[in-house]
Formats: sequence, structure tokens, C-alpha cells
Amino acid sequence: MERNNRRRILQVAHNLFNARGYRGVTIKELADQLGMSKKTIYQYYSGKEDIAAAVVEDCIKRLDKVAKIFDEPDLDPQFVIKEMLMHIKEESLRLSPLFIMDMEKYLPELAKKYNEFRNEKKQRVSELLKEAQRLDLIQDMPIPLVTEILAVCLKALVRSDSFSQLGFSTPYVLDVFLDIFGKGIEASSVEKNFPK
Repeated sequence: MERNNRRRILQVAHNLFNARGYRGVTIKELADQLGMSKKTIYQYYSGKEDIAAAVVEDCIKRLDKVAKIFDEPDLDPQFVIKEMLMHIKEESLRLSPLFIMDMEKYLPELAKKYNEFRNEKKQRVSELLKEAQRLDLIQDMPIPLVTEILAVCLKALVRSDSFSQLGFSTPYVLDVFLDIFGKGIEASSVEKNFPK
């Protein structure tokens, strides 16, 4: 029962934080949504900040679990990059831009932890790109720059609402972008030279 209540609180809080940001949610609203008292919520979490930390920690654990699958030594780096990017895409959608912006403003330590984790995963993508390049699976290019471009583009695409006005969902837009990115870096018979 206790584990189930914790899970329910996190799930509803996650949805509310994504919809209204951290600042826009109160414990009373959370309790009302759950059909339980504020006192019951405080039996499980010390407050809204504690709940937000648990929501972010849950996201980190999910992505970390997925990332560990791709740490097998003999996997094709190109396959690993594509799969890892798809999972990063899914996880990127788990925390809304509004929640992340509020976290940066009102919970800087939590935002720092989340950004450090994201930077670790970005470093892992960079290592995979270097390995794929070493195996001549992708073009010769400045990997740190490509990794940063990828990170910036993913962040911008997740935060943009202009695609919905065109009738495209964010997951679809990210799929298209990752497909274009993957095809763009593949090694080809006509090798492109990137400035170093």
C-alpha cells in the first residue's frame, strides 16, 4: 500500500509539474487530484521540493537503466547511438520545458543534478560517436561540436511549440530530426570533409 501511494503521488505530481511547472502546483491541488489529504502526502514526502526531487530522480533512474543496456562491449556503435538517442528523446519528453525552467529557477540544486546527469549521457554519446568514427561508420567530423549541436537541437525542438501549429507532435518532430541526423553523419562513398 505504501509503495503504491508513493507511486501514485509521484505520477500525479509529475503530470501536474509538466502541465503547470513546479511553481504552479500546490500540495493541496496534488492532494485533491489524488483524493487524499495533505497529511497523507506528508507521510510520504516532506514537501513539494521532496516530491519534485523524487520525480526527477525517477526520470534519471529510467534513463540510466536504459543507458546501461548499451554499455555492452561488442555492440555496433551506430546501432547504440541510434537506440540511445531514441531513448534520450523519450526521456526528454518526460520533463516539460516549463517544469525544467521552474526547476532551474526555484530548485537550482536539483536542476544542477539533472544537468550533470544529462551531461554524462551527452559525454557517452560523444564517446560512441568517436568509436563509430574510428570504425569508419560515420564521417570524419569534429565530434565535440556535433555532440553539442545535437544537444542544443534536441533541447530547442522539445521546447518549441511552433510544430504543433503545423499539426506535428513533438515526438514525431524528434523522430524526423534524429533520422535526418543519423543519415547525415553516416559514412558514404563520397566522404565529406568537415573543417577541424
